[in-house]
Amino acid sequence: MLHVGDLLRTPAGRWLTLVAGPWDARPVEGVVLVDDPGDLERVPGGAVCVLSRDVLRAGVSVTGLLRTAGERGLAGLVLPGSSGTSPAVVDLARRVRVALLAGAFNQRPADLAAGLREVVRSDPELLLRRTRDAVERLGAVEGAGEEVILAAASEAVGVAYGVADLAESAATSAVIRVDGRADGYVRWADDDPAAAIVAGVVAAMLGRVRAAARAAEQARAAALLALMRAPAGDLPAAARRARLGGVPVDGRHVAVFLRPDRPPAAVPSSPWSADDLGGGSVLATPWQDGLLVVRTVDEPPGRGEDPMEAARLGESLPAGLVAGLGTCQRGPEGLRRTAAQARTAAGRAAPGEVAAFDRLGVHAVLAELTASDSAVLAARDMLAPLGRLGALAPHAVPTLKAYLDTWGSRTKAAAMLNLHPNAVAHRVRRITEVLDLDLADPQTRFALQLACHVLTETGA
Repeated sequence: MLHVGDLLRTPAGRWLTLVAGPWDARPVEGVVLVDDPGDLERVPGGAVCVLSRDVLRAGVSVTGLLRTAGERGLAGLVLPGSSGTSPAVVDLARRVRVALLAGAFNQRPADLAAGLREVVRSDPELLLRRTRDAVERLGAVEGAGEEVILAAASEAVGVAYGVADLAESAATSAVIRVDGRADGYVRWADDDPAAAIVAGVVAAMLGRVRAAARAAEQARAAALLALMRAPAGDLPAAARRARLGGVPVDGRHVAVFLRPDRPPAAVPSSPWSADDLGGGSVLATPWQDGLLVVRTVDEPPGRGEDPMEAARLGESLPAGLVAGLGTCQRGPEGLRRTAAQARTAAGRAAPGEVAAFDRLGVHAVLAELTASDSAVLAARDMLAPLGRLGALAPHAVPTLKAYLDTWGSRTKAAAMLNLHPNAVAHRVRRITEVLDLDLADPQTRFALQLACHVLTETGA
């Protein structure tokens, strides 16, 4: 264990002079540069304080500094430049058991503090003790959040830890790994052996925290997806399972649905954090042909205060995406309704636009139908015979929809489907035969057209 006398025999401390007080009263635990007299009251015990010239210019007496140092249990005080003594100072330094030292006149206090700090940090016994104490303190916060872990490590070691996406230097960075892959770095400023050892422990803890958080998020997303897919008769049971999975099904929900503006393309990730969407619980999960993002709050924000408005979301919508915004709905049924609304609105959005469901006008009727399980079941039953068309079956609904949406125009439908008009005519003939329905009947045409839209909008 180092004492003040040991520091005097090192290259960093060779210009120091012991003016008063014992050189071995307390072990040296660290070195701190003090620029303000008030900071002395916050220095941890066992430290050697190197005082800047500003401290003495503040008019604080040496005896006052010694008394504070004794109360704090400091090992030593280093005054800038040579310093005389008096019997009162010598007697006080002896009584408070603080070594009073004087530095060389031309030596900068910051350089002296840095040099002495390196000497102290390289002491094997102190290194082992600092590391052990830090690990014990970190063990007490195992499983806590990242901020708590970083704060505990910073306080225990005496360095400021932070996290970053990139490492500035291998000497002051420790990689955070999640499932074996790099997921950021723990960084600190000083080249301190104890800080480097503890940083490895901190990085491992943060990796476990992040892995657990992502696993919980994936479980919540899976519970949300199961709720979205549950039949109407199973909705109460699905809502209970979703609650157990961490989905706040009983709050007020607003959904956003994102997808590429030129499918097929990869399902996008959410460009918004929970803070971007106004807080609350935010869940995101791939759903049908895009990404469903649901924000849930206890009470909706006031008008004009909610960041989940189409115009505001559109400002941060990445290029290549379209999005739809549902209305605020409550409870498990409301969650499914706002999701269906958001998907319908996305189908009406222009590239780079967030379309709001409540601005769709007559198209909102279709969204309400797609949110109805009975409408989906009826559409499935009506178009079920198309499954007997063999290789044509996957293309039957899109073909019939295009044909009916273009008022029976083979030419326009062919342009929409990138087919020859004769191919459209052949497909429609086979579809009509297997359905055994008369497309000349207006009500039949309307029912089929509506069924095609319902299945297309729900992805059923």
